Amino acid sequence: MDEKRTNNRTVKTGGRRVTKTTTEYDWTELDRKVREERARPQSERPKTKRISELEQQVRYRKQQKQKRLKMKRRRMLLLLILAILLVLALMFLTPIFNIRSVSVEGNRLVSAEQFQEKLSPLVGENLFRTGAGKIRRTLKEISYIDTVDVQKKMFPPSVKVTVTEYTPAGLIRADGKSLTVSSSLIVIEDGSELYPVPAVTGLGVESYKVGGEVKTDDNEKRDIVLTALSSLEAVELTDKVIEINVSDVANITMNYDNRLRVECGSYLDFEHKIRMLRETVNALDENARGTIDLSEPGKAVHDPE
Repeated sequence: MDEKRTNNRTVKTGGRRVTKTTTEYDWTELDRKVREERARPQSERPKTKRISELEQQVRYRKQQKQKRLKMKRRRMLLLLILAILLVLALMFLTPIFNIRSVSVEGNRLVSAEQFQEKLSPLVGENLFRTGAGKIRRTLKEISYIDTVDVQKKMFPPSVKVTVTEYTPAGLIRADGKSLTVSSSLIVIEDGSELYPVPAVTGLGVESYKVGGEVKTDDNEKRDIVLTALSSLEAVELTDKVIEINVSDVANITMNYDNRLRVECGSYLDFEHKIRMLRETVNALDENARGTIDLSEPGKAVHDPE
């Protein structure tokens, strides 16, 4: 006999007394009976409506459970969206995350005042609305700046900037101006000669832009100057070489410390010739004069004249 509970209650309807009966089933027991009937062979199942009714009741119960789960998921999703919106509002629309300080590291040639001028407007701005790309573009307006790394801190809200600078490596004269360039021929400054770097002669300039690469009229001479400046920078002789003359690509010459003429010959094995120059001058007396002949690969000959 099915386990069930019967509740009787009397209902008044127009002077007549009607007893309404409601039945509450034990769903666990129903599940068990349905599973048992399904496990029995088809031929042994009684052809009654009872099993069909039980299956419908179980199916209805499962449908109701699925609906409750869907409603629960929807409520959780709504709460999650509201939480995200709240966090975004705190991050972007309140003064909690306004930038309090900006610091700069790695600068040697650019003064702190120049950075202050560029970065001071950031103080008080929202940390998350101020993109790293905007800070990079702002600092790249300073021609000496090569790379910019931006790090943001949330507590307290602040920005730390680390920069690398172009190092002056050469001086090219064009249109009556002196162009201070890096070893990669980036124009750092025009109109002044502030640094002890070699002056390049024999190289024509077609156009230039401060902060950009200088355009020359001869690609072969340009390659020679690039190699010469980078090699001198590598062996730390930039401040000793006064001039690099590339007028004749078959006989490149340099002026070392206004006391040694360096004859390099052609561009062949040029980097090695620069290294041999350093070894030769280090072996000579600090006041030695004359000529150093590097034109023959693998040899350095000092002629004191």
